[in-house]
Amino acid sequence: MGSGIAQEKVMNAVSVGQSATVYSSSVLNRLSKGYASVLVSSTAGSITISEQVSWDNVNFFDAVDTQGNALGSVYTALTVNTGKYIVFAPVMAPYIRFKVIENNSAATVVTLIYLFVESV
Repeated sequence: MGSGIAQEKVMNAVSVGQSATVYSSSVLNRLSKGYASVLVSSTAGSITISEQVSWDNVNFFDAVDTQGNALGSVYTALTVNTGKYIVFAPVMAPYIRFKVIENNSAATVVTLIYLFVESV
């Protein structure tokens, strides 16, 4: 079985209010080989991005280890940028989505493109 790079635009110029939390579209991630990145752009403020996981594409969870430590952190306090390419280790799950929290600085507009290596 080979592999290829898949990409999904999971947020396309989505408005995120000051101190608000917004969720991206979900992605079927069951063929992921565990290598991933996200290309992020934002227009203002400071955002924190984390990954959430699901087994059924309905109920999403913040992943933790056996000690209760968060595992889904992608980036904390990302400021205004025209494109930042962030490499992270995705949590193993059939579906993922991203949670974007604006850190009480200013409303912003966010675009996220998720890229991952998948089995083909």
